[in-house]
Amino acid sequence: MSEKTSAGGELAAFRAALRGQYDIQRELGRGGMGIVLLARDERLDRAVALKVLPPHLAVDGDTRERFLREARMAAQLSHPNIVPVYRADEIGGCAFFAMGYVEGETLGDRIRDRGTLAAADTVRILREVAWALAYAHARGLVHRDIKPDNILLDRQSGRAVVTDFGIARADFNPALTQDGLVLGTVHYMSPEQATGDALDGRSDLYALGCIAYLALSGRLPFEGTSPQAVLVAHATREAPPLRSVAPNVPAALAAVIDRCLRKQPDQRYATGEELADAIGKAAEEQNRAADQQTGAAVLSGDAAMAVWRRAAELQAEAAARLESRVRANDTQALTPVSTSPANTSGSGGLPTDAFRLRDVEAAAVEAGISQRYVALALDELRAHPDGVALAAVVSPRTERLATRVFGVTQWSHAVSRTYRMPPRTVLQALGRTLQGAP
Repeated sequence: MSEKTSAGGELAAFRAALRGQYDIQRELGRGGMGIVLLARDERLDRAVALKVLPPHLAVDGDTRERFLREARMAAQLSHPNIVPVYRADEIGGCAFFAMGYVEGETLGDRIRDRGTLAAADTVRILREVAWALAYAHARGLVHRDIKPDNILLDRQSGRAVVTDFGIARADFNPALTQDGLVLGTVHYMSPEQATGDALDGRSDLYALGCIAYLALSGRLPFEGTSPQAVLVAHATREAPPLRSVAPNVPAALAAVIDRCLRKQPDQRYATGEELADAIGKAAEEQNRAADQQTGAAVLSGDAAMAVWRRAAELQAEAAARLESRVRANDTQALTPVSTSPANTSGSGGLPTDAFRLRDVEAAAVEAGISQRYVALALDELRAHPDGVALAAVVSPRTERLATRVFGVTQWSHAVSRTYRMPPRTVLQALGRTLQGAP
C-alpha cells in the first residue's frame, strides 16, 4: 500500500472519529508538518481550519506531543492579526488543532499570481504583521517560520493575519537534505537560525524583512542552488540594498527593510512595535515628499468644513430626488456609489487648522457622505475659492427632507467647540456622531 493511500485511509478514520463535531469539507493544503482541512464546527456552526499531523509523523510520540504542546501555546494568543486556535486534541490516532478559517489568499499566492506589491499595500501588511509579532514576542513565543505562505490576506477586509504561530521550531524541522520540505523556508531564515544559535523575536523581524524585500522587488535577498547555499548566504553575506534591485521603492521605506536584514540581531529593530512605528514614519515621510512634489492641496479648517457641508447637502438633494423617483415608480437602473471607508493616515505635521485634501475626502466618507458629492463640492470650491458657492444655502428639497427627518418645520442647531487634539481624531469622532440617529 502506498504512503498516499495509507494516509488517505487514516484520514478517513479521522473524519469518522470527528463525526458530530466537525464536518470536513475539503483539503486546503498540505506541507511537511501538516494537512490543512476546511471543516464546519457543527456545534458552533462556523467554518474552521483543521491542521492534522501527517500519519507518518504522528506515530512518533515525541513529535506528536510537541505538535500539540505548541498548538496549545498558540491558543493562548488573542490578537486581530493572528489566526486564533480554538482547540488542540488527539482523536482516532491523529493529532490535530482547530483554528479560525480566513477566507482569502496567502501573501505568497498574491505575489506569485500578481507580482510585486505597491509600497502602500506593503506598508499596511508589514505593520499588521509586525504588531502581531510584537504581541506574540511579548508573551515569550517566537514564530520561527515567518514566510509569505504563513501570512493570510482576508478577502473581505484585506487584513493580514499570521498563522502557524508556535508550530515550527528550529529543532522540529525535517533534515535540510529533504529539499522538498524546507526550500520554502530557508529563504527567510535569520543568520542565527541558520547557524543554530539561540533565537528571539528579532529573528522573526529578519524574516519579515525578507518578505518585504520579495514583495517590493520580486526577488529574495539570497538565492542558491541548494538549501545549504542559501543558509550560508544568510549567515555570511550582506543582503544587497533594496533600492539597488528596486530603485522605485521609497528611500525611507527601503532603509527600514535594509535594517531588518542586518546580520547582528542588535542592529535590527528591537521589537515589532519599533518596526511598525518605523514603517509608519517612513510612509508619512513619503507622503509629505509626494505632497511637496505634486503640490497636493491643503485646505483651511473653514474651507474643509464648507466642503463637508456642501457635500452633505448635495447628497441630501440626491436622496430627495431618488425618493421622488421611487414614488413615481421610476424603474430606471441606478448606479451604486461606493461608500467603503477610505484608508486613514496621520496628519503628518500639518498645522491644526489645515487639512490635507485626501484627509478631507476620507473624513467625509467616514461620516457617510459619498465620494461623488465630496468631489462635486471640491469642484465648486475650486471654481469659487472665495467660498461664496459653498455658503450654507438650503434648497427647498433639502428643507423638505430635513423636515421629514426631524419632524418639525423649524430646524436649526449650531454648536461651536474647540478640540485640542489632532484633526484626524476630531474628524473620526465627528464621523461616528453624524452617522447616529437624530
